[in-house]
Amino acid sequence: MSTFSFGTYALLDEQYLEITANEGVELDMAEAQECTELYASLNRPLGLLINRKHAYSSSLEFVMKVAQAPQVKAFAILVKSERSAMVADSQKLFFNIPFEVFFEKQTALDWLKRQLNTL
Repeated sequence: MSTFSFGTYALLDEQYLEITANEGVELDMAEAQECTELYASLNRPLGLLINRKHAYSSSLEFVMKVAQAPQVKAFAILVKSERSAMVADSQKLFFNIPFEVFFEKQTALDWLKRQLNTL
């Protein structure tokens, strides 16, 4: 597992990246830049598993910048509560790529694999 200034990430295999923000962080343009630099350095189509096991906030600018990263082909958001699912679901509007919310990690990973296999 590797670290961002705001959390951790793990390359689950060549195409799937799990990102977990730390409890209480605020994600804005600097954090979006960290993410997009990582995606660019990997230089391949990616499926992201965003693990929302901690509560954090993200600015509209963060969401919009991350949503436009050309390497990212699908977003799976892993949540632990209905409230977190509603917050995550509200961000769908900013993504023009497949984006789904899940309560189980394996289900989310299976969905990401299907999404990237159709490219």
